[in-house]
Amino acid sequence: MTEQTPQPPAPADMPATPAAAVPPPIGAPEKPSQLQVLGVLTLVSGIINCIIGILWVFTIIWMLPAAYSVVLGILEIIYATKLMANPVRTDRIAKHIAIMQIINIVNGALLAVVVGILALVWTNEPKVKDYLTAVGRKG
Repeated sequence: MTEQTPQPPAPADMPATPAAAVPPPIGAPEKPSQLQVLGVLTLVSGIINCIIGILWVFTIIWMLPAAYSVVLGILEIIYATKLMANPVRTDRIAKHIAIMQIINIVNGALLAVVVGILALVWTNEPKVKDYLTAVGRKG
């Protein structure tokens, strides 16, 4: 009697693995925690800036700053979703958004100022720059 080697299961017999359970590819650089925290803070700041802009739009004097705050909020939300993806879906840091966040002190958005300063500081760290460079080469 010859012993038969077991055959691997057919693809139809294999259970489906949810996409969230799939680990990142081997050799992929680890995402720095600063980018994840920055993504969450930017998302929260974007939502708050949209609310501030909508509240200011009801006054006549603050019409232009209100538009600035809403536009900044939308840009922040879009950028935050790119930062929170794994791996990030951008290969460069949007310094213009960080500068816009700091300027938004005019509307009283103190969280945006703090997030803008943190973004400029954290994105200049070598670990973050190396990660974005590696992601940019692969994508």
